Amino acid sequence: MGAVIRVESLVKEYRDGGRVGPITLTVGQSEVYGLVGPNGSGKTTTLRAVLGLLRPTSGRVEVLGADPFEDPKRVNSRVGYSPELPTFPAFFTARKLLEVTCRLKGMSLQETKREVERVLDLTGLVRHADRRVAGFSKGMIQRLSIGQALVGDPDLLILDEPMLGVDPVGRVHIREVLQEERRQGKTIVFSSHELYEVERVSDRVAMVYMGRTVLEGSVADLLRPSEDVVLEVRVKRPPADGVRNAILRTEGVRSLEIDGQALRVVFDGSRDPREEIADLLVRSGCGLLEMRTAPPSLEDVFVKVVRDGVHS
Repeated sequence: MGAVIRVESLVKEYRDGGRVGPITLTVGQSEVYGLVGPNGSGKTTTLRAVLGLLRPTSGRVEVLGADPFEDPKRVNSRVGYSPELPTFPAFFTARKLLEVTCRLKGMSLQETKREVERVLDLTGLVRHADRRVAGFSKGMIQRLSIGQALVGDPDLLILDEPMLGVDPVGRVHIREVLQEERRQGKTIVFSSHELYEVERVSDRVAMVYMGRTVLEGSVADLLRPSEDVVLEVRVKRPPADGVRNAILRTEGVRSLEIDGQALRVVFDGSRDPREEIADLLVRSGCGLLEMRTAPPSLEDVFVKVVRDGVHS
């Protein structure tokens, strides 16, 4: 499977002293690729460099076999882009915005009519096509932005934080759009700081932290059980500080998170401390309702990478 995007040792230095990089990643054909990391980690800078909107200080970027800075027309004609926090003229309707986008792409009136209907149907905006966007919800604005990116049936979609601020119903619809485009063989790259969403729809991911790539790989490989084990516990009463400290002192325990009556214990797998933890909770009067090991998540993987200092 050929590479649709190659980013090699990308570095961007800003006048205020800020720096992003080195970022290295490879996106294969027909992949859904998630670029994940905290806000300010370099995700948007990387996507803007891929789009040819921001020239890096050093490094190499190749998109669809071309340099986006040397041959922007060749790249732009095959790429659809939805920016973070999209905004549109308040007096436009969804239909009008898509019609203008089609005409800017050189479509005829007949082609424009067909394409607008296709995109409205795909994004679930048919019933809202003739409403002014000033009355759209955040989720509808995001869907319209993705729809604009879909105009012309591009080979590559680049979506910057498409789930940002979207309610649960809107997220479901956006996921459905991405899944449909995946079924059509499109390559999709999207950024997010919400690892749960990335885990649900991505084939491969790159994790960036403090402006650097710290990990890249398939979701399946990254979620294979490692030496760390996650233990989820429910109790009748939240543990007191003494019990918390005792759990943290238990051999093999790496971390402990408490949210009311729910505990999340991570231990290194070299030994099994479950019996000791259960005994501590019962003897302290917390009561034990449930204890189970949980499958790893991308959040677990990311936290472990940062904790172990791979970014240093």
